[in-house]
Amino acid sequence: MNAVMDHNTKFSQVEKISRTRAKLDQFAYRWRLFSRNKGAMVGLVILIAWLSVMIFADSIVPYPPLDKVTRARQAPSAEFWFGSDMLGRDMFSRVLYGSRISLALGVISVIIGAVPGTALGLIAGYFGGKVDDIIMRVLDALLAFPGILLALVIIASLGPSIQNVMIAVGISTLPQYARLVRGSVLTIKELVYIEAARVIGCKPIRIMLHHILPNAISPIIVLSTLQVGNAILVGSGLSFLGLGAQPPAAEWGLMTAAGRELLSKAWWISTFPGLAILSVVMAFNLVGDGLRVALDPRMKVG
Repeated sequence: MNAVMDHNTKFSQVEKISRTRAKLDQFAYRWRLFSRNKGAMVGLVILIAWLSVMIFADSIVPYPPLDKVTRARQAPSAEFWFGSDMLGRDMFSRVLYGSRISLALGVISVIIGAVPGTALGLIAGYFGGKVDDIIMRVLDALLAFPGILLALVIIASLGPSIQNVMIAVGISTLPQYARLVRGSVLTIKELVYIEAARVIGCKPIRIMLHHILPNAISPIIVLSTLQVGNAILVGSGLSFLGLGAQPPAAEWGLMTAAGRELLSKAWWISTFPGLAILSVVMAFNLVGDGLRVALDPRMKVG
């Protein structure tokens, strides 16, 4: 009896090791596909650089981002690389410090849209019928509004602030996740192993979380990566309109708006925050395209 138990234990350990190796081999294969995409690697380097800036901003910035350190509207120089704004604050410090707000805006907005959107898509796709009809009709109503218009309506109701921008942008992307996940679930739930899980008595919540969601996660990851860049762009646009971050916050959209009337005299005030937005959005799009290729090998590597 003990010998049988020892044999079963060893077999279980061998099986776990085999599964771990298979997962590592799968990851290595996906990484090879991703790393062959030059654009994706460029985007990844840019993102790592900005994430490092975001984490170590307090140690990197040469001057406090909210303090006056020189005369107003000083042009870029060896001492002040990005010049100064209308109040004499160092633009280089403000752009670097602004990465914390803008990147957080993008990531948190995506979480707000992805988590409930994925849950609604799972429920609608798995149960179907009236549940599916009710959920999808509500989401169709949200889709009837352009994303930016829906965000404006939400902010008008909640008030202008960076937190409300995150909520508004997240809610505006929720239908996209729900429809994407629902489509995947409708295909996956008809497969044999899902039927086998039902036969052995697995509850719907276990089937959805342990059997369906892991096989639908790839398109969610790709969409989320692309949506972070889009969320930063929309959030910066709302701040540009005065509906997001409020002065004196060092937020890229707000900083770009601050210098829009001085482009002919102090071009650097709007240009450098705008370039920061451009670089981050481009990086997320490049990484998203790379992930799409890596997670779907049927696509050609660019």
